[in-house]
Amino acid sequence: MKPLDIARQVVREESEALHRLHERLDERFAGAVETLLRSVDRVIVSGLGKSGNIAQKIAASLTSTGTPANFMHPVEALHGDLGVVTRRHALIALSRSGNTDELVRFVAHFRRLGGPVIALTQVRDSRLAELCDHLIELPDLPESGPLNLAPTTSCVLQLAAGDALAMALLHARGFQHEDFALYHPEGTLGKRLLLRAADLMHSGDELPVVPETVSFSDLLLEMNAKRLGLALVVDAGGDLIGTFTDGDLRRIFERVTDPQTLTAAQAYEKSRRAPDAPRVPGSTITPSTLAVDCMKLMRDGQITALVVADERNRPVGLLRLFDLVNAGL
Repeated sequence: MKPLDIARQVVREESEALHRLHERLDERFAGAVETLLRSVDRVIVSGLGKSGNIAQKIAASLTSTGTPANFMHPVEALHGDLGVVTRRHALIALSRSGNTDELVRFVAHFRRLGGPVIALTQVRDSRLAELCDHLIELPDLPESGPLNLAPTTSCVLQLAAGDALAMALLHARGFQHEDFALYHPEGTLGKRLLLRAADLMHSGDELPVVPETVSFSDLLLEMNAKRLGLALVVDAGGDLIGTFTDGDLRRIFERVTDPQTLTAAQAYEKSRRAPDAPRVPGSTITPSTLAVDCMKLMRDGQITALVVADERNRPVGLLRLFDLVNAGL
């Protein structure tokens, strides 16, 4: 057979195996889910060899979707790791044959110390099936591939059953997007749901702020020192008058013969795009504004910076489009 023919055969056989698993799942699966929901604080997932690799992935999926879980190697468990087990722990044990000696011995000892045992195996009459409280019986099918020896189909079935458990538990717990974001704060969804203006803004000594009465030269010095491409002009009470940007600077030199005679407030007034238009305060947001909403404001307004202000309209930070892009938004 050609490599492409082998590849297609493997995928076809594994797809058919998943269909068989779909048909086989029954109320025993529902019983396992109910037990994990009602009687367990933490789940231990275990397996040996390739089943151990799949067990690690299942433990990670459970943990990230609201069901605390850990992988435990069956041999390490027999040499001290069982010390963490309590009656509020459940065990999900994976074995294609159900007779893996190290895993079976681990399960037997777990039953003395822990809570319910859920078995994922293809053999109903195995030792693992006899020891468990809930059996999730996988279709007893040969491995895919030319030799039918390397763990292929069995791993796909274990992985699918584990994903099914994790998603059923997620749904039963009422797990939402916001919960997922809490467990994935550095992922795209986490950043979209959790990251706020206060997390990304320039503040404190980084913030370029000048009183309205300072000279034009002092305004330029502040802009140059803080290197954010603008300065925030405030009145005597610290309230924001507006922002003076690099674009405003170009307009001042086009409109005013000697800008050095201006105060910061006058420079701001004379730099407006429409000189006769009424004063328009700079675009402001609160520190708690979601970063993704800040991105939308900048996109809709075709601007590249937002002033972060407190409830009295006093600037406390500056958020730039560059900061949002750099954060992965």
